[in-house]
Amino acid sequence: MTETPQLEVPLDGLFLSPEPPWGASVLVLNERSEVLLLRRRGEWGPPGLTRLPDEPVASCAARALDELAGLKLPMWPITDVDPAWTLFVAAAKGEPLVRPDALCDAHEWVAIDEARARCTELVSASLDLVA
Repeated sequence: MTETPQLEVPLDGLFLSPEPPWGASVLVLNERSEVLLLRRRGEWGPPGLTRLPDEPVASCAARALDELAGLKLPMWPITDVDPAWTLFVAAAKGEPLVRPDALCDAHEWVAIDEARARCTELVSASLDLVA
C-alpha cells in the first residue's frame, strides 16, 4: 500500500509541494552588479517562496519575483547550491521600480559583498556563483 505524502501548510495557509525542490529564490542583479535584497520578518534575502504542489519551479521563481518585489524579469536557473531549493538569476536593466509586498519593511540594492554579510550562508554561497 502506497502512502500519500502529507502536504504541509505554512503560515499563509497554502499547501506546499510534497517533493523537492521546496521553493525558489531569485538573485536579481542590476547593471551595477548590485543585488536586490528584501527585509521580511527582520531577515534580508532575495525574493523567494515555497513551491506549491505540482507547480513548476520556474513558475515558483516568477511568482516570488512578482509577488514579493513586483517585478517581471527574464530569469534563468543557476547551479544548485542546495537540491531542496532552486536558485535563479534575473538581470534588471536601468532602475526597475521595486514594489515589495506588505510583509517587506525594506528593500535595497546592495553590493555583492554587502549582500553576503546580510544574508544566510546558503544565500551567501549562491552569490559566489554570480559574482
